[in-house]
Amino acid sequence: MVRPASRVSKVLMTGPLAAFADAYMLELRRRRYTPLTSVIQLRQVARLSNWLEVRGLGVAELTGERVEEFLAFQRASGRHRAQWSRPGLLCLLDVLQRLGVRAVQAGSSTDALLASFERYLLAERGLAAGTARGYVRHAARFLAGFSPHAIADVTAADVTQAVLRESAAVSVRRR
Repeated sequence: MVRPASRVSKVLMTGPLAAFADAYMLELRRRRYTPLTSVIQLRQVARLSNWLEVRGLGVAELTGERVEEFLAFQRASGRHRAQWSRPGLLCLLDVLQRLGVRAVQAGSSTDALLASFERYLLAERGLAAGTARGYVRHAARFLAGFSPHAIADVTAADVTQAVLRESAAVSVRRR
């Protein structure tokens, strides 16, 4: 018996992000997103592109803050929760930045470290986006206890102590 062809569809994109759809799909493949998840991410970017167009905004004005505004818009419009992918949109920002379409956003060294950690978890460790997001949240809480200058002096003992403290405070069922 012949297996049916994939039901993964193509996404028609218009608006300011349409020119970057192919580069975005290549990056999703590089990060080992499945074909179905890639299409879901591309659909979200198509909605973001339309959202930008309606507001008269261009690609250069797409920032992390705009991504948060868009995600709030999606929540308010009742979109299914699976369509709220912050990591997928941050991946898009990485692609645009690498292509030189948007400038590097000034952020704290802690933000840069957390973004790098998330990219590592997704690309090198192959974790699911939700799992990586959880790890990044834990890392952010851990780093919040240090000044930006003291982060370079963190030791293995500091990490072990934080893990033990965190594990004593939560049950197995907590997420």
